[in-house]
Amino acid sequence: NETAHMKPPQEYVPWVVVNNQPLRQDFENFAKYVCQAYKGDHKPATRKAQSSNLSPTIHASFAVPQQPAIPDFYKLALQWPPSVCSSTLNCKLPIPTEFKIHGIWAQDAHDRPVPPYGTNHRCTNPQPMTSQLARRVCIPLWNNLRSQWPNLKLGESIIKFWFKEWRKHGTCFDKAQDPLSYFQSAIQLRTNLNSAMGLTRGSTYTVQQAVNAVFQLIHAYPQISCNRNRTNNRQLLLSEMYICYERPTASHLLGTLKNCSHLYHGQCNSLSDIISFPM
Repeated sequence: NETAHMKPPQEYVPWVVVNNQPLRQDFENFAKYVCQAYKGDHKPATRKAQSSNLSPTIHASFAVPQQPAIPDFYKLALQWPPSVCSSTLNCKLPIPTEFKIHGIWAQDAHDRPVPPYGTNHRCTNPQPMTSQLARRVCIPLWNNLRSQWPNLKLGESIIKFWFKEWRKHGTCFDKAQDPLSYFQSAIQLRTNLNSAMGLTRGSTYTVQQAVNAVFQLIHAYPQISCNRNRTNNRQLLLSEMYICYERPTASHLLGTLKNCSHLYHGQCNSLSDIISFPM
């Protein structure tokens, strides 16, 4: 079938490709990539791009692998609000000027996201808790979550954001029956890190310079994710930073830093790319 012959080959699900370029974790923003790839004279509105007959070739595979993926390590995903709010989101005001939690993500041994728990992906037994999340998590951690893990998106509930992250990334967490532990782990890891991760607000870096600056601070290489400024498509913004951690074992807890295997992501294409770190 067409999925089996995709180039590059499907690595996990969901797997969305535009013009032979996989979108990986940014698949939910596929309309943006379609619009960027479109070469016609007339560009339709973004909301129409999903259904328009555009020239870019789009493939999406939602077939589920037979064997459940298991976490090999975790990424603490941190958003830089001034960049995110200038590229992918319309944000609530005021816009924070320190890194905020996006989520904590389980990755497999090939640095691919572990799919969420589902009927055909039973990654844990018993199944993860998905009910009473507000009572068991949001109330006990309310102040810390609002401060460290805000929903930047204008008009969207903060609890909806937390629940989405739990369903997508927490249900195959090592303690999937204990969502409180998932959120507490993310807050604790973030609390242990610098507000700007060793970078200077308002500065410009190469990707290599940015990862080196973070390495000097935490002694582990992060992964840098970039997006383009929506008012200046030539400008790359450092939008997110992923800090990698070993999977918990009997000998150590989640919190043991490791080098990320890939140093750039998203719109960054090389270590020499120039990226802005806006104020």
